[in-house]
Amino acid sequence: MKCYYTTNSPYARKVRVAAHEKGVSDQVEWQAITREERAEIVPGINPLVKVPSAVLDSGAPLLDSPVICAYVDSLSNDRKLIPDEGDERWAVLTLEALGDGLGEAVIAASQEDQRPDGERSQAVVDRQKGKAENALATLDKQAGDFNDRPLMGEIAVACALGYMEFRDVMPNWRETFPALAAWYTEILKRESFVLSDPS
Repeated sequence: MKCYYTTNSPYARKVRVAAHEKGVSDQVEWQAITREERAEIVPGINPLVKVPSAVLDSGAPLLDSPVICAYVDSLSNDRKLIPDEGDERWAVLTLEALGDGLGEAVIAASQEDQRPDGERSQAVVDRQKGKAENALATLDKQAGDFNDRPLMGEIAVACALGYMEFRDVMPNWRETFPALAAWYTEILKRESFVLSDPS
């Protein structure tokens, strides 16, 4: 598989972390691209022009991070990041969706905030930050039950938090949500997160 990514995308980071956690990173051909290269390369793979985008050895495309992460998880039977069945499977996928949703909200808030005066909508920024705050409040309550070795849900949450801090979207979140902040401080020490740090 060849995977195209940008270094600051939380969704691309999610795939890279998953591959490192599974021990299969060397089975993926990683291609870091610039914004300009994305506009040239990715439309031929992904009509939504999003990263990460991947191409299997067969030439078939894989689109969007949940699908690419599920494929990465299938490359090895050691310690599944997405359980095969039962309540735990749905809990992991739900947490992944919450993490991805947090990422969507902070990306939308950041992009709107960067628009020129006169084009920027404070209502949009406030709405997206409201979604992010709701997600953070829920995650803060759940943080004590997170897996010590992260599964796909925890990986998605941590990658969204990383982007949120990278763009400084919710500046005081650590003080407001201390349980989540404490968990996040620890997960950042994992090699998979150190190697994929966008800074």
